[in-house]
Amino acid sequence: MQQARTARRMLKRLLPVTERIGSSSLFKKRKMKKIERFNDPQEMAKAAADIIVKISAASIKERNRFSIALSGGNTPAILYALLAQQPYRDKIDWQRIFIFWGDERCVPANSKDNNSHNAKRDLLDHVPLPPENIFPVPVELTPEMAAAEYDQTLKDFFKDQLPQFDLILLGMGDNGHTASLFPHTNILHDTGALVKEVFVEEVNMWRISFTAPLINHAAHILFLVAGKEKEHMLKTVLDGPYRPDDYPAQLIRNATWPIGFKI
Repeated sequence: MQQARTARRMLKRLLPVTERIGSSSLFKKRKMKKIERFNDPQEMAKAAADIIVKISAASIKERNRFSIALSGGNTPAILYALLAQQPYRDKIDWQRIFIFWGDERCVPANSKDNNSHNAKRDLLDHVPLPPENIFPVPVELTPEMAAAEYDQTLKDFFKDQLPQFDLILLGMGDNGHTASLFPHTNILHDTGALVKEVFVEEVNMWRISFTAPLINHAAHILFLVAGKEKEHMLKTVLDGPYRPDDYPAQLIRNATWPIGFKI
């Protein structure tokens, strides 16, 4: 009973905050985009690496830390490999970098489908990043408990202030989803939590995801989109009618879109 009362009090404190970051404007026509087009995913990854170096240096100078939420999927792998190598490896002050994930699949931590596992393999194992600076989603818990614990992790890290990441990396699926904000799922309308569990029927899997208000409150948002098969959906998301239930990536505002193919 006491835990329930505590949870309700925390939610009441959170709700006015989420309203300030967009619950009333979440479904209005978005302010989108700075679009950068590149010939291929390698050029796109290099541009993204340059952006990360620049933003991390500015954030560390201002706040003595850089908080970033990584994305999963295949597209970021090239970027992560670049950051793990010279010259980028030595351009980043890894001791002051703090790593989170914008979404995670509810699979074992050592699974090839686990986003943090893949980031560890491609990047984190190859840079001098303190282990205590890495915050994976606790996939060993039930989806509901994992989402609640990760939500609390963010509140603890940001000292009960409204979490604002210095940078959130996102991808986009060929169905228009981003993070684990999939079409026609309840999480699209959630403005009362920072992190939420969601069952995605089309992949028959539970996932944990940042909600749209939390993503939109980031200081910088960077979409990485590669693959000609996504060209039609990309045009729909950027220039088509505003239908975020069908195309959840439209919920995200003020993002930079490095595109790794010619349009």
